[in-house]
Amino acid sequence: MGRPTLEDVARLAGVSRSTVSRVINRQPGVAPPHRRLVQEAIAELGYRPHLGARALASGRADAVDLVIVDEDPAALSADPHYARVIAGTVNALVGKKDVRLQIRLTSEATDLRGGLGAVLVNVRPELASQLRHRYGWIVSMGRSAPRVSSIEPDNADGGRLAVDHLYRAGRRRIAVIGGPESNPCAVERREGGLRAIREAGLEPLLGNGDFTAATAERVTRRLVAEHPDLDAVFASCDLTAAGALRALASMGRRVPDDVAVVSFDDGVIAASLGLTSVRQTVEENAATATRMVLARECRRVMVPVSLTVRQSGGQHGDA
Repeated sequence: MGRPTLEDVARLAGVSRSTVSRVINRQPGVAPPHRRLVQEAIAELGYRPHLGARALASGRADAVDLVIVDEDPAALSADPHYARVIAGTVNALVGKKDVRLQIRLTSEATDLRGGLGAVLVNVRPELASQLRHRYGWIVSMGRSAPRVSSIEPDNADGGRLAVDHLYRAGRRRIAVIGGPESNPCAVERREGGLRAIREAGLEPLLGNGDFTAATAERVTRRLVAEHPDLDAVFASCDLTAAGALRALASMGRRVPDDVAVVSFDDGVIAASLGLTSVRQTVEENAATATRMVLARECRRVMVPVSLTVRQSGGQHGDA
């Protein structure tokens, strides 16, 4: 048996082809009993519309979804990282009048589907695997499930670069403040940093963060209280570093004289606060991910990172 068609769904549900189309496109004008019959027929047949072809055949604009998973409803305005992702995605769509961008901020992303495809941010690999079957095409901005295309910075190497800089600046009591355990990028940064500390023959200090300044401030206070000899912090993102800086200032610790700080992202926060930070090319990565969706490219891209040195990380030879 071949792939089920729209006509097969209409025949099984006992409705017209146009009714099936309206249900699939979530349009009004379908009575609840008929909508339920169509949904049951779709489930029974395993029907899945070819969304990209549907958009081209209809001659109407269709969307690339930018799916951002974050529990904070104000995340788009609170986290500059997302602004960089959006900017890169928009740049990739400039001049493409038949394609629009649809931003979906969600805490779950379990019920999403539709459009030409999706760029995924902070989406767990197992969820990405599910979304792969609901969209025309998906590309994850971070390590993902098998058969899911992705583009990601070399997070583990970024952690190594950060710790190596701190070690060469004479720091020996180095703390790592991680990000959400559910975020693959955060885990890789943390593990890269911890591995580098251990390879240097040191005992790492670890704080669990969530990519927010408020949590990082609390974690830093606890780390300093428990380990007064702490002399360096590798923060998993610029917002985390900002929270660490606030805590250190309130506790009378000078940066970088008493405690050196290195972050990850190298965005506007890093530049404004004088943070030494691992640079990832967020805008370029987002643009590449969007082009991969449109071109239906199946590949995994690992993007090298670099270190932007400013005041907070201390200087090599410091003691």
